[in-house]
Amino acid sequence: MKDVDLLIIGSGPAGCSTALHLAHLDPALARRTVILEKSEHPRHKLCGGGLVSDVDTILDNLGLDLSEVPQVDAQWACLNFAGRGLRMKLRDIAFHVVRRREFDHWLAARVRDCGVELQTRTQVDDLRRVDGGWLVETNRGSYRARVVVGADGTKGITRRTIAGDAGSVARVVEVMIPPPHAPSPDPLPSDDEAVFEFRHVPAGVQGYFWSFPMQIEGRAMRNLGVYDSRTLGDAPLAGSLKGFLADELTRHGVRLADCKMEGHPIHLFSPHSVLSAPHIVLAGDAAGVDPLLGEGISLALGYGELAARAVIKGLHNNNLDFADYTRDVHASPMGRSLRFRHRAASVIYRLQHPFLQRLVWWHLRPIMQNFIHRVVFNWARPDALPPTPMRRQLDADADADAAA
Repeated sequence: MKDVDLLIIGSGPAGCSTALHLAHLDPALARRTVILEKSEHPRHKLCGGGLVSDVDTILDNLGLDLSEVPQVDAQWACLNFAGRGLRMKLRDIAFHVVRRREFDHWLAARVRDCGVELQTRTQVDDLRRVDGGWLVETNRGSYRARVVVGADGTKGITRRTIAGDAGSVARVVEVMIPPPHAPSPDPLPSDDEAVFEFRHVPAGVQGYFWSFPMQIEGRAMRNLGVYDSRTLGDAPLAGSLKGFLADELTRHGVRLADCKMEGHPIHLFSPHSVLSAPHIVLAGDAAGVDPLLGEGISLALGYGELAARAVIKGLHNNNLDFADYTRDVHASPMGRSLRFRHRAASVIYRLQHPFLQRLVWWHLRPIMQNFIHRVVFNWARPDALPPTPMRRQLDADADADAAA
């Protein structure tokens, strides 16, 4: 059995962000931290891959260069009902689009650069309370941790252990296709546009159809899917997500039978979500993502900073009940944005009459654009953290090389 101060379960954006913020805020603790990952990077991960402006801000604060990751810029985001709505940017562009296997692999490499131990191919089989922490049983041995950060996603063991199956779970189906060249009744957007289409809300879909530009090994592709938040519970749905996706693909001249469809659940944020227990905090999808748009990558990075600060504070004060963690999450700029998104989803997806959806996306465009720009996104604040010892050494070496 190995004793550690901090065990992070999961090396997606939330787990890596926790480790990276630890490396900047408390390098000594980072060196006593272990991350467990059940897979090996790069690994397959279903996701639309949209990186909004808050991702840029958080990574800039950490001194990381996102341009190192292959990406496509969606210059415009179009939020439509029946092909008409608002067209907007968040800053200079709408957002970047990446493949999660490449983005997560890059983050994991940056974690290892900071000297944090990342152990892959390690499946957590059991998690139980012991005096002074948690006993974590894996396929590669046991760990006794004073603190656990649960960043193992919607279906991870940490959330089930402290919160059970409580909370709303959204559903997603998606495909990736090359842009079709055959004429179609409704051609796909241009290469620099991302579309969110809410035409299926009247049929009971509590979400939208999306179409994002992306690249796979330098080849232009489109990521298309349907997001159904289930924010309103099991309200009637006039069809299936597969059927709605097939309808949209047909509209664009593509047959679903010619595509590889994949699906996955997403645990949603709620103001009533359980985010902590003694000696354990949740981050990322395990804590809950945006119910309005299903956006989770920027939130995962934001949760990572909050989790890192909570762990440092708790270990410093020798108070590891984390009773204040939920309050601190809700009081943060990210938490305030999440609470607004939760309320907005409850309202917008309740408006199922086509007239009401037209009202939201056609006639209230200035209001919706301002809400999305100022409340939903752009919550992260530029605030450069102290450089890591590794970064200081690299800068010193670069200065010495320049002087020579």
